[in-house]
Amino acid sequence: MRKIKIAAIQAMSVAGDFAEKWQGADVKHALELLDEAAAKGADLACFPELYPLVGKEQLCEKAKQHGMHVIAGLADGPRERWYNTSVIISPAGKIVGRQTKNYPTAGEIDNGVVPGDTFEVFETDIGRFGIVICADFAFFNDGVGKSRTDNADIIFNPAVWFALAEAYPHVVAGRHLEYSAPIFGVNLARPTKKRNDTRFPPAGGHSTVCIPPAVTDLDELWNWFCTKPGGIDGTADFIRSMGPGEEMMVVDVDIDAVRRFPGYFSTRTSERGKAAA
Repeated sequence: MRKIKIAAIQAMSVAGDFAEKWQGADVKHALELLDEAAAKGADLACFPELYPLVGKEQLCEKAKQHGMHVIAGLADGPRERWYNTSVIISPAGKIVGRQTKNYPTAGEIDNGVVPGDTFEVFETDIGRFGIVICADFAFFNDGVGKSRTDNADIIFNPAVWFALAEAYPHVVAGRHLEYSAPIFGVNLARPTKKRNDTRFPPAGGHSTVCIPPAVTDLDELWNWFCTKPGGIDGTADFIRSMGPGEEMMVVDVDIDAVRRFPGYFSTRTSERGKAAA
C-alpha cells in the first residue's frame, strides 16, 4: 500500500487582472499556502490554473525546502506570446513536467496566450500524473482520454471558472465516473474584491476531488455500492467539494488501490450483477 497525501489548494488571487499577476501579486501568498500544505503533511500540493503565474524560482525553492511535489500555474514565454502551463516541481526543487493548455479561451488569447498541442503523463517517484487544464478538461475529451490511455494514476484539473462555478463539481464527478480515475479539480477561489475586468462579477470556488473506492473487482464494487455509508445513492464519502472561498483539502490516495480499481463499468458482468439484473 502506497498512500500519498495531496493538498488541493483553492487559492484566492489578489490580482485584479493579468497585468497584476505578471507583476507577481500572488507569489507571496502562494508560498504561504505551501507552508500550510507542508504542515498538514502533503506530499504534493496542487494550485489552480494561472496561479501564481510567475515566481518559478521561489516556488522551486519552497518545494525543495519542504521536500514536496508542487503543481503550479506558470507562464511559459514572454508577456506578448506565452503558454498557459501547469508545471510539476520535484522535491529537489526542479521542474520535471510542463503541461500546456491546448484550448485557451478568447480572453486568454487576447492576453497573449498561444495554444499548446500535446498532452503528457508525467512519471514521478510517487505516481504517474496527468494534467488537463481548465477548458481542456471540461469541454474536450482528448486530454483526459490520453491521460488514461497513458496510465495516469491521477488526473489534475487546475482551473479558473469565471462563471457557473457551482457546476464545476458535476463536471469533475462526470469525468471521474466516465474514466474511473482519481481526479483533483482545483479551481481558483471566488475573490472578495471585484476584478478590473468589469464584464463579470467575482466568481469561483467549488473545487472537487473524486477518488474511487479501494476495490479490486466488480463483485467488491457491487458490495461497496450496497453497503457504503450514506446509502447506495450517497456520494459524500467519495466526492468531496469545497465552498466558494479560499480553502485547502488534503486527501489520502492509495496509488496501489487506484491501479487495481476495475472501473465503474465493464463489459465483463459479474455473476452478482447478472443476478441483480
